[in-house]
Amino acid sequence: MKLVVPGGNGFIGSDICRIAVRNGHDVAAFGRTGRPDVSPAQHPWVSEVEWRAADVLEPNTWSDFLDGADALVHSVATIRERPSDGITYDLVNAQSALRAAKAAVAADLDAFVFLSVRDKPPVVPKSFLASKRRVERQLPDQFPSLRFVSLRPNLVFGARRPGTGTMAAVLNQLPGGLHGYSARAGRPLPVEIVAAAAVHAATTDTLSGILDVDQIADLGRTSGLVDLDAVSEPSLTPLLAGLGSTALAGWLWRRWQS
Repeated sequence: MKLVVPGGNGFIGSDICRIAVRNGHDVAAFGRTGRPDVSPAQHPWVSEVEWRAADVLEPNTWSDFLDGADALVHSVATIRERPSDGITYDLVNAQSALRAAKAAVAADLDAFVFLSVRDKPPVVPKSFLASKRRVERQLPDQFPSLRFVSLRPNLVFGARRPGTGTMAAVLNQLPGGLHGYSARAGRPLPVEIVAAAAVHAATTDTLSGILDVDQIADLGRTSGLVDLDAVSEPSLTPLLAGLGSTALAGWLWRRWQS
C-alpha cells in the first residue's frame, strides 16, 4: 500500500514512516522543512521515503503525492500557538486536517488516520483540545466516503525527544486521579507503539472510529509491525542522575567553603 504522511518529518510522523517502510509500504511524506535531519547511514529507511518541503495548508504543493495512494496519515500538530507566524490551533491542528481530507477525497483515497489526543495537556489552553475534537466531529460528516480513524494518545515518549521518557516515568508514579495523563486510561505510550497502531489503522479496512489509549497500545503491540524488544521504556534514571549531580555539587561547594 501507499501511505501519504503530512508531518512525516516530526517526532511521531517519522516513526510512522519508518515502520511503514520496514513493513513493505510505499511512503510519501512532507513537512515545512522536508526530509528530517537524520543520517541515512544510521536510519536507512529515510532514503526509501519520498520527501518534500510543503505546507499541508496548501494542497496544491503536495497533492500529486496522492496519486496511487491508499491512505493519508495526518501527524501535523502544534501544542503552542504563534499567531504572528500564522501558527494557531485552528489552522495547524484543524484546518490542515480538513483540507488534507478534501484533497484525499478528490484523489479517491480510502482512509484517513488522524493523530488526536485524549486529554488536554497540563497548562495548555482548552482551545488545543477543541481543535482536535473539531476534526473528529466535522471530518466524518463532511467526507463520509473516507474511512476515518482517530488515535487519542496522551503523552507519547521516545529517545528522539529527550526528557519524554523521564516525564512518562514520573506520570506513571503519580496518583491516577491527579490528571488524565497520569490515569491508567490516559497513560503515556511509546512512540513506536503509537506509530505502529497508526500504520495498522491505515492499512486495515475493518478499522474505523476513535481509538483510545488501551486500544492503541493493544493494536501497536499485536500488529506485528514493530520489534517489541526495541520499544522505548519510561525511565527515572536521568532525573535521579540529575538530582544526584545537584546534591554532589552542593556537597562539594560546602566542603570548599569550609
